[in-house]
Amino acid sequence: MERHRSLRMTLLLAAGAAGCSNAKSPEIAVVTLGEPQTATPRDAGVPDEQAAPAPRPPRGVGWVTERDGTVHRATRVRCDATIDQRACSGTERTFQCRTDADCNEGPRGKCVSSFGQIGAYCGCEYACESDAECGASEACVCKGTGALREQHSVCAKALCSVDADCPGSACGLSAYFNGCWEQVTLACRTKEDTCQSDADCRSDESRGAACVVTDPDAESVRWECAGISCAIGRPLVVDGQARAAQGAARDDWRAPAELDVASLSPELRELAAAHYAAVAALEHASIASFARFSLQLLALGAPAALVGEAHRAALDEVEHARLAYGVASRLAGRAIGPGPLLEAATAPLGAGVAEVVEALVEEGCVGEALGAAEGREIAQRAGDPALAATLARIAADEERHAALSWRALSWMLATFGEPARSAAERAFSRAAARYAVDPAPGPAVHEALGLLPARALGALRREVLAEVIAPCRAALPGLSCDSMAAQPSSPPQGSS
Repeated sequence: MERHRSLRMTLLLAAGAAGCSNAKSPEIAVVTLGEPQTATPRDAGVPDEQAAPAPRPPRGVGWVTERDGTVHRATRVRCDATIDQRACSGTERTFQCRTDADCNEGPRGKCVSSFGQIGAYCGCEYACESDAECGASEACVCKGTGALREQHSVCAKALCSVDADCPGSACGLSAYFNGCWEQVTLACRTKEDTCQSDADCRSDESRGAACVVTDPDAESVRWECAGISCAIGRPLVVDGQARAAQGAARDDWRAPAELDVASLSPELRELAAAHYAAVAALEHASIASFARFSLQLLALGAPAALVGEAHRAALDEVEHARLAYGVASRLAGRAIGPGPLLEAATAPLGAGVAEVVEALVEEGCVGEALGAAEGREIAQRAGDPALAATLARIAADEERHAALSWRALSWMLATFGEPARSAAERAFSRAAARYAVDPAPGPAVHEALGLLPARALGALRREVLAEVIAPCRAALPGLSCDSMAAQPSSPPQGSS
């Protein structure tokens, strides 16, 4: 309980610290969350042992797309291995390769010119024509198959290769994009799955999620609803997805960063630079998110103090983006900044009470509280003093932003009553399900650079849900104060 006491007390004060108390603690009673439900059973009248969807029998040839949008692999098929991206011209600013001969870590390597969060660079892309060109326990997934985002065929982790490997079931394609990167897996559909298709993930409890395999290395692999897991904070969400600007080679969006990078390998620097460029892009998008929030507050007739705080939070996010772009630029050795963010002007305002409350709970009350705790944890582990100071500053601001969200929610509950209360209850349940599971593993783990293992992040988030979010939720008038089954929590582990 003491680990997150400061954050908990800040948010309790913002929420009004009313509601559920007990004799064992002078603070609010701690109400821990129950087991997250990643998908709702389709028929509440069906007994538990029959609630899971029955796997469909395999059929067809090659890649088969069913009417519900699910994709499975009935038989092996040859793919078009063309990589249409332009070859490296030699004018890029960073070179992971210079010719196709440098790309020998996978099949059919091509040195291409790309422009992403880390600016213009030459990098290797790999495609495949058949499973034989992929590694052990891998399969070749053709471009354009299912939800695959890559623009060429890829070698994916294969827990099954074809439907025949899954007796009475199907070998499904999971292309899970968690907001930062894509994880492609082939896995059998089983009765243990909590969802069958993306349509099962469109309930209030899992808005914006898809039915995917989140951890193909788990002892027991299953399909479940999962959405954005790497975008902690207040993202700019449009149609259930976090939106952010693409990277651009510009020098006017970065703050000076005095990081010591001499001891880091070029490969690690590139991975860390890409990570912090993605963080910066999300902070940049948060400016638009707070701008939208301030307009929503005006539309709902909010007090001047709340509107003013929303605008100040947007200015904080400008500085957060500059700090993160500065870190990314320092690691990459070149200027990195944001490109245009068209969604900032075209995203729907959504000023209905229920819509505003649900977004506020998920993105602010929960998301920014998690972001504050995560930033503080990363800052404590960071090996570079300059990086630690940057992360600590961002974490402190995120804590204030979380407090603003709880104050705004308290006002909305008092002003709008039952519609706001019902929306808040739905959103808290949805957020608990989303963040109580480990995020997908990142491309690298290096604690001194702030790249924590997925298991450590998952453990931290579960702690904050139980020790901060639950008691603050209970403090809000009108929301449930019922105690739920306690679950033990432990400090984040140091390795994945």
